[in-house]
Amino acid sequence: MPASPKIEVLGVTKRFGDARSAPVLRGIDLMCEENEFVCLLGRSGCGKTTLLNIIAGLVAPTSGEVRVDGERVTGPGRGKGMVFQQGALFPWLSARGNVEFGARKSGLPAQEARRVADELLELVGLGAAGERYPAELSGGMQQRVAIARALALDPQILLMDEPFGALDEITRLDMQVELLRVWSSRRKTVVFVTHSISEALTLADRIVVMGDGGIAQVHSVARARPRERSDPELMRLHDAIWRGLH
Repeated sequence: MPASPKIEVLGVTKRFGDARSAPVLRGIDLMCEENEFVCLLGRSGCGKTTLLNIIAGLVAPTSGEVRVDGERVTGPGRGKGMVFQQGALFPWLSARGNVEFGARKSGLPAQEARRVADELLELVGLGAAGERYPAELSGGMQQRVAIARALALDPQILLMDEPFGALDEITRLDMQVELLRVWSSRRKTVVFVTHSISEALTLADRIVVMGDGGIAQVHSVARARPRERSDPELMRLHDAIWRGLH
């Protein structure tokens, strides 16, 4: 029998308020395969962050359900790591201390947590910055620490809510390359929220375009990485997504 999807979103609807409130999400059905990189793309307010938070177990759906490995999601944790737009690092901990915190949360003893933290900081290119505090790090470096901290939990699923949205364009492009490098070395199922078509085309195996609380389009990106923006197929997909958003 074929393996079941890693993530199953089944008829998810979400309202904030009473039954008379307009739904933010309307009967969403979505499957994500193991090790797949899925981007949720759409305008601000289309429901993509709400859907990500429901997958994370941070928000309960009004109706429907989310399953991971066939088990219903009822709360955070259980193999799900999250990275937010702002790194949400502990300012009183060093870069190493922030990553060690994630490793300790996964149940590792102190010495092993420190070893894992050092290994992950090397992985994200910050091996020499372990003793620096968040205030001493650039925005891009803070996001690298946040990714390392999420990986320290050894999650099967990495959920990312516009993690590069607050960065300048050049740093954002650098971080996309960095994320793909890390993902290729430690394959995870990734659900990544963005409002950038170019970012989605750079990163995703599949792009789920959301609008008006539902899924408007789904596009597979059958191109090897790294990808060239001038690739005619990517340009065609960009135009198709742009037209769909308008």
